[in-house]
Amino acid sequence: MAHFTPEFHAFFSGLEAHNDRDWFAAQKKDYERHVRDPFKVFVTELIVACAERDEDFAGTEAKKCIFRIHRDTRFSKDKTPYKTHASAGIAPGGKKSSDPGLYFHADAHSVRIGGGAYWMEKDDLYILREQMASNPQAFNDLIADPDFVRHYGSVLGERNVRLPKEFQAPAESCPHILNKQFYYMANLPAATLLRDDLIDVVMAHFDAATPLRNYLKDGLRAG
Repeated sequence: MAHFTPEFHAFFSGLEAHNDRDWFAAQKKDYERHVRDPFKVFVTELIVACAERDEDFAGTEAKKCIFRIHRDTRFSKDKTPYKTHASAGIAPGGKKSSDPGLYFHADAHSVRIGGGAYWMEKDDLYILREQMASNPQAFNDLIADPDFVRHYGSVLGERNVRLPKEFQAPAESCPHILNKQFYYMANLPAATLLRDDLIDVVMAHFDAATPLRNYLKDGLRAG
């Protein structure tokens, strides 16, 4: 049985056209019924599926993983009050964790599934680069794995133009040492959200990223 209905997409299509508090207030019951409540159930089931593969996810609460629909507009030129998507960062420490867990995003146009290390402190990045520099081919092999490539394509992230001297030679054989972020993202059709096997689709992506996710996790924990 599908977790979501076409009303999920209809709500976000409407919100894109009428991103204001009056419209949202008038549609609040639809939001709760077709977006908020089923999304919480879905994320709870994803956590269980993750915990079956990695016990670190056990005990994680959906409410600590789901991002609020309200935007923080304090420092933004865009003052629209609501995000036009539902999303969750599923990790043992919740959405604010630096753990490279599972990211899920759905809007009126697409489904995105990903993960990786996005926000890293300077010291953590240095230690992760040390791990990569010690065996550049190990990282190259992870991102060239056919299952990873089939699901995600490649590793993404902003890059430094320059590196400390000790990383320059390893970066010649592993250019991703230049990265300041190491994340991966699959973009799927919006209709994916309505599939009966949505959990299986998401977890196939989770599994494809497991070797790289564990590599990143080990590097970050070393810090």
